[in-house]
Amino acid sequence: MNETNALQLGRYASLIARGVDRPLAQVPFHAAADAPLRRHVLVGDGVHPQLDKRIVAHELRAVSAAQRTYCEPHVHACDELNLLLSLTHLVYEIRLGDEVFRVEAPATIYVPAGLVHSANVVEGSGFFVALLETDAYAAFPPP
Repeated sequence: MNETNALQLGRYASLIARGVDRPLAQVPFHAAADAPLRRHVLVGDGVHPQLDKRIVAHELRAVSAAQRTYCEPHVHACDELNLLLSLTHLVYEIRLGDEVFRVEAPATIYVPAGLVHSANVVEGSGFFVALLETDAYAAFPPP
């Protein structure tokens, strides 16, 4: 029996879940179908529902420098933490309130509940990981 089968049959097998890919265009205020990334839901959308959280990894591969606006300004009713990770180079444009920042990985961005924000890749390869304190994702237009 290989290790994968042993995990599937073990008493703690329910603690392991495979992530699911979901299109970014399904997310409110993230409507561009041509966003240069792949979206992996690791917690939420039925993956580990007992956690009542949402963790989504956005995978980016060799994105060339360009102006992108696939993520529109929006707000959440819960806190959000974003992680920028790269083995080489990854730059994002982050809007927090009425300020815009260019952020290079590795970095974290804390977005308090109710703060208008958006995040759009500028260039590079790596992961943009979003951690939200709820599984019930909801986004609203800026006030």
